[in-house]
Amino acid sequence: MTDTNKYELDDLVISAIEQRPTDFESAFNDLIIDRISTAIENKKVAIAQQMYGYEPEAEEQEIDNSEEEDNGEET
Repeated sequence: MTDTNKYELDDLVISAIEQRPTDFESAFNDLIIDRISTAIENKKVAIAQQMYGYEPEAEEQEIDNSEEEDNGEET
């Protein structure tokens, strides 16, 4: 376990090996909550991107094209 009460996967494994069920439960709950929160946040972003038609790849291509045009105008 770390000082910030944030568990790592190693803590989960060590607790299981050393047969400490309370530590295992705490580590598992902390890890699963973190992973679920991350998954929910990623899903929110994906839905928002779909709703507003945001496509990062297309935007990056537009930036690349405009940089090439700028380079062509200078020469």
